[in-house]
Amino acid sequence: MRRRLLRSWPSAGAAYVPFIGDGDIAAELYTDRMVYGADIDAKRVDIAASRFVKKNIIVADCDQWPFPNERTQFALADFDAYTYPYHSFRAFWCSARKADQLTLYFTDTVKQSIKRTGLVHLPDGSSYELPALPSRRRSEVYNSWFSRHVWPWFEDYVKPYRVLDRMRYLRQDTLYMGVVLRYEREG
Repeated sequence: MRRRLLRSWPSAGAAYVPFIGDGDIAAELYTDRMVYGADIDAKRVDIAASRFVKKNIIVADCDQWPFPNERTQFALADFDAYTYPYHSFRAFWCSARKADQLTLYFTDTVKQSIKRTGLVHLPDGSSYELPALPSRRRSEVYNSWFSRHVWPWFEDYVKPYRVLDRMRYLRQDTLYMGVVLRYEREG
């Protein structure tokens, strides 16, 4: 998915990679860009930093925007979070300087929580609990996570950007999503 969207919709600009870990995926895909990355594990940040020539990779909480004074324009952001990418995405969206064309990737495992505990952590940051299993309501939320909860919120949140392309797939309880956006000027 990442390669297809990058090939189909190339754009110039830096890449933001929160939760960079060892940087193996980013090193495979984003070596042609300046990479801004962060992770809370200092050892993994050192490994990630060793993989790039053009880089600014730091130890930081990725649920916040770790580059508050950065003026670089970002054309790509890869929110490959272990569970919930939306705190990091919202912080990026509010604080980062974004290119007119922007490619975003997300890894979301909220469906695991819905299935196991009934806790629904919505993309806007709010949450609620569902009834215990078996529950028709729990199944409805689980089965419609992307179509009723993620996608409508996302499309509204990124305005005035417009979606040019999107891809998604599920692997068990994990949602992988990629989108290409373009800024739509008013008037």
